[in-house]
Amino acid sequence: MPDLPTASSGPGPQGAPPGAYPVYPPFWGPPPDDEISLLDLLAVLRRRWLLVALVTLLGTGAALAYAFLATPVYRAQAVIAPPEQKRAGGASMALAAFGGLGAEVAGSLGVSLGGADANRLEALLKSRRLLQRTVAKHDLLPVLFARDWDPEKKAWNVERPEDVPTFWTAEKQLAGLYTVRNDPKAGVLRLSFDWTQTARAKQILEAFLTELALSIQEDELRKIEANRAFAEEQLVRATDPVIVAKLQSLLSEQVEKAMMARNVEHFAFELIDPPSVSDHKVKPKRALIAALGLTASAFLGVFLAFFAEWVRNARRRE
Repeated sequence: MPDLPTASSGPGPQGAPPGAYPVYPPFWGPPPDDEISLLDLLAVLRRRWLLVALVTLLGTGAALAYAFLATPVYRAQAVIAPPEQKRAGGASMALAAFGGLGAEVAGSLGVSLGGADANRLEALLKSRRLLQRTVAKHDLLPVLFARDWDPEKKAWNVERPEDVPTFWTAEKQLAGLYTVRNDPKAGVLRLSFDWTQTARAKQILEAFLTELALSIQEDELRKIEANRAFAEEQLVRATDPVIVAKLQSLLSEQVEKAMMARNVEHFAFELIDPPSVSDHKVKPKRALIAALGLTASAFLGVFLAFFAEWVRNARRRE
């Protein structure tokens, strides 16, 4: 064993002569050259080019396989708008002339003095009530969860009862398929539904619009009936001929609104573009998938090349 270097001078511990203890060199010292050269990186890629090419080829091939084997998805689209405002009747025009007080009285009697808002239609289209109503009336659970449904037995192929799809799971499923976008500049709402079958996508979007119209109709008829009962009660108590004439005019307007409400096609909303499906699929986007697969696999190949080089150098140092 070679002799360790000793100090030529310096006091040692108490009772020990100077220079009896060796001076050890430091455990770590900075490397002579701590810079990373671009040429060294290129040299690593040159040595590991086969690994980079293989990973890139496999990743791009997997992305292309998914793009061509994935089930195509088509989109049904429709455009609706709030209904056009009808010209106000004589009673509502007379109430509007009184300003805020007239508007308050008209509102209590169900006489509309303002314009329809697309925001209300948007809220109804996105409401849980409409989603559950459409799913229930049109029996969409077996359609949305076709993998778990046995059409011959007409039963669910699930092991546990709690795995049976419900309206809550249907709502989560529809979140990525059914979209409603409000276009305030054009004053319309754009609806879309994505599905693997064009006919089914159009059918489901039509079901949403049908249930929207029926829901608005039922709510409006319920309000009209309550307002008419209230006006009739006030008419029995009224003694002033002017107030009696106004209440009779309001009653006739309620009857007119009820007739309009029963015309579902033109009362609830205006159908600008009926549901239709394009022949071009919206998913999968093959060009985008191929580009992402190529880019991601190339980065992965470069990373694996540098990692393999680091492992080789670590083994050499050991």
